[in-house]
Amino acid sequence: MSLTQALLIFLFASICGIGSASEEFQTHRPLVTATLIGIALGDIKTGVIIGAQVELIALGWMTIGVATPPDSTLSSIVAVILCVLGKQSIGVAIGIAIPLAVVGQMLFILQKGTIDVGIMHWAEKGVDKGELWKVTAAHFITAIPSALRMAIPAMLVALFADANILNSILNYVPEAITKGLQVSSGFLVVVGYAMILRILNVKEMIAFFLMGFLVMTFSQMTLVGLTFMGISLALIYLQISNMIEKASNKTRTKREHFIENEENIIKVKVNKKDLMRVFWRSQFYQISWNYERLQNLCYCYCMMPILKKLYRTKEELQKAVKVHLEYFNCQPFISNVILGANIAVEESMQEKVDQSGIVQIKIALAGPLAGIGDPIIWGIIRPVIAAVCAGISLSGNVAGPILFFVMINIVRLIIRYNGLMIAYREGTSIINKLKGAVPKYRSALVVLTYTVIGGLVAKWTIIKVPFVLYTLTQGSSLTSYTVQEQLDNIMPNILPLMLTFLIYWLLQKKVSPLICMVGLMIFGVIGYSIGILGI
Repeated sequence: MSLTQALLIFLFASICGIGSASEEFQTHRPLVTATLIGIALGDIKTGVIIGAQVELIALGWMTIGVATPPDSTLSSIVAVILCVLGKQSIGVAIGIAIPLAVVGQMLFILQKGTIDVGIMHWAEKGVDKGELWKVTAAHFITAIPSALRMAIPAMLVALFADANILNSILNYVPEAITKGLQVSSGFLVVVGYAMILRILNVKEMIAFFLMGFLVMTFSQMTLVGLTFMGISLALIYLQISNMIEKASNKTRTKREHFIENEENIIKVKVNKKDLMRVFWRSQFYQISWNYERLQNLCYCYCMMPILKKLYRTKEELQKAVKVHLEYFNCQPFISNVILGANIAVEESMQEKVDQSGIVQIKIALAGPLAGIGDPIIWGIIRPVIAAVCAGISLSGNVAGPILFFVMINIVRLIIRYNGLMIAYREGTSIINKLKGAVPKYRSALVVLTYTVIGGLVAKWTIIKVPFVLYTLTQGSSLTSYTVQEQLDNIMPNILPLMLTFLIYWLLQKKVSPLICMVGLMIFGVIGYSIGILGI
């Protein structure tokens, strides 16, 4: 490993570490992380392929509330280093790296539960003393341990990932284990698919999942083509829903919009420039997330420009800042909706504002909006984009990670910008409007997601059963018939389908996804050892 490679690994791992804390630009997702490490090591193609495979495995790994998933970022980094510097096969590298996701998870919990909590309290004490600058300082200081949390393990693995050393170690490992890990890497992806099915859990729409599966099994359609088919089905579903809703609303009277002229009554003090300051700050929203009060420092950091404008005296400003250092948590992209509504309320009331009322408004909005944002953004939008782009990347096509990065950030910016601006205009009434519109659009997105996931099960899950059932003599030659051939005669890809439903059932029974993955790796090793499974 050269000095340049070491510096690039440290830089890219640091960026991805900060990304795993903020979950903003999605640089922590395997598709992007592995590609960056591949660039650092001069083997982009390997990085892209590993990123695609780990992305599919980790498709359903997401942070919801205080539930922290295994760290797919660290696994991606380690897998690429083992493959490029350690000269291991992709399957073996991934098989070794995936269990290290638990180590990354523990490091994340340690950082967010101790270091970041301490930094948050440092900012809070500063506010008590009137040192409001510490809010911004503390918010960004937390990026340092986030960067080191990923960079230090990456550097350690890179330093000791010498091909000769690794090969000498692996020479003592039975071939059945290394080959078995390669076998299991072909079907570990079903854990990610099953996690998405469990998160959405709309059983009445399972037909769309089966439709995607059957189309990919019995046709030559590409994953991109299947995605467009899914979009078409989603639009048809949405159109039918609108027709039904329109028919049911014919006898209803129109509601009056009492806040229609609100902007003529309120003296405007917050302008577009102020809102844009909040918007740009929200690009680094969740960096300072911690286990004690979650997004309190993040939220306060974003509100600072508005608070400084609305509260002129030092005492009023100090009091307002302290209010926003209370507990808060919501889906990070959707949090801009609450920021917008919060700004509208504080602007309208100004000196008469009841600070306890502000806290109640934030709490009242956070729960319902998190219930909307988590399943839609983490459970539908990101997995669909990631799945399609990972499918493009499995052959080493660098267009996949680029497309993923661009698409997910376009979606993110649209949600953040419009969420802030519309919520500011509508105030707290935004929640009622969202409650009416979101379920319908969510159902349409579920149609798309189920269709794509069904296609992924058929397209990218590899289970080969070369075990010979019987041999027949035909003339002077012998013909062997394998289990795989018999299963394909019944229905191609039946094993991937059955395995996906099995993992889904286990997840429903509260079995940990990590236990499912370890179980599949053991199954791969045992299956290869006794000759049932093949590469």
